[in-house]
Amino acid sequence: MQIEKKDTFSNDILIIDGLWGSGKSLLAPIISGMRNVEKVKIESIYEYISWLSRLKKVDNDAAIWMLRSYADMSQYHNVIGREVNLRWSDDSGLKFAVDKFKLIQRLFCSEGDDRVSEINNKNLSLCIMSHMLMLAPELLIPAFGSRIKVIEMVRHPLYMVEHFKNYLKRFESSREFTISFYSDGVKVPWFAVGWEYDFVHASPLERAVLCIQKLYLSLFQELSISKAYGLAVLDVSFEQMVFDTDAVLLKLESFTGRPHHKSINSLLKKQKIPRESIAAGRGHSSYGWVKGRLSEEDAYRNHIKIVKTGCNANLFQDFNNLIVRYNDLYPSKLKRFEGII
Repeated sequence: MQIEKKDTFSNDILIIDGLWGSGKSLLAPIISGMRNVEKVKIESIYEYISWLSRLKKVDNDAAIWMLRSYADMSQYHNVIGREVNLRWSDDSGLKFAVDKFKLIQRLFCSEGDDRVSEINNKNLSLCIMSHMLMLAPELLIPAFGSRIKVIEMVRHPLYMVEHFKNYLKRFESSREFTISFYSDGVKVPWFAVGWEYDFVHASPLERAVLCIQKLYLSLFQELSISKAYGLAVLDVSFEQMVFDTDAVLLKLESFTGRPHHKSINSLLKKQKIPRESIAAGRGHSSYGWVKGRLSEEDAYRNHIKIVKTGCNANLFQDFNNLIVRYNDLYPSKLKRFEGII
């Protein structure tokens, strides 16, 4: 029996994706503020289904049905005001909504087929923030075709180490929901299949560095393959977003086919962009973010010193090679610090 869903909605689906700590929340209010784009939702089901498919733990027809069905259901819930996130501090919460009144007004609207027609006729775009979805993207075209557009946020590897280290510190927590397995009694994330021995026997800092190094190599490959197969993907670097904001805004308009919100300057101000230094903005303190007080060069020296002294020589060399490759792909003013070790 083949499980299918053919009668899907026709609206766009915009996905803001990236590795842990890549700065996705910087883009969320900007994308959500574009014309006829919904408030961003953080819904892990899309990545879970995609990861499970990559691991051969779910059949493709079932996975595609789930992706299509959940996306349409999620957008329908949007337009009838169901599941509005009222948690004030969340990136996806009402506090950061561009049009709060519209979301509240929807709580009192009718439901039914007219709402589906509204979604399709106005092309009201579902907006999802995901984590590492592009590490297993092969179902996106079969599930959504030309409806889907992925904005992949990347960030200089060195500036992600602290976030990864702090995330992995609580990886054993019962409220950590990444798909995982156990090796030698140690909980291992799904993406470490094939190199779980290295993960298990690494120090906390080495685990963070190892994950970033391995994940970026996989991501670069998946991005290249996905674009070749026709998936609409725009990779945006955190560094260009904060240092050359206007250029990124133009790319986003062209990629989505939607204009920015009339209050875009206010949105940028809240996100503290553009800025002179990487750490002069907002961040998640629970993952080690600290507002910058050092010069950009001194901050870079501190970051690279921590990695060099905390990793074995081979891993540090591999990580340094990754930095060189990243700088070639996504050049920024951080490239001038490349030789500092």
